[in-house]
Amino acid sequence: MMKKFEYRLENVAIDIKTALNPTNKEMNASLKQKLDELGQEGWRLCGVNGHLYYLAREV
Repeated sequence: MMKKFEYRLENVAIDIKTALNPTNKEMNASLKQKLDELGQEGWRLCGVNGHLYYLAREV
């Protein structure tokens, strides 16, 4: 049986390039917190395009 997934687009007000800049620790922590929250719900980050975060989870 094939696995089934649902997908979600999340508009996160944190640009990944800015958040991953080591000098921007506050924004990095905010992004980590948001991704941790989504991960607790079973979402897996699949891609990023600016502020759009593409997520998937198995159903």
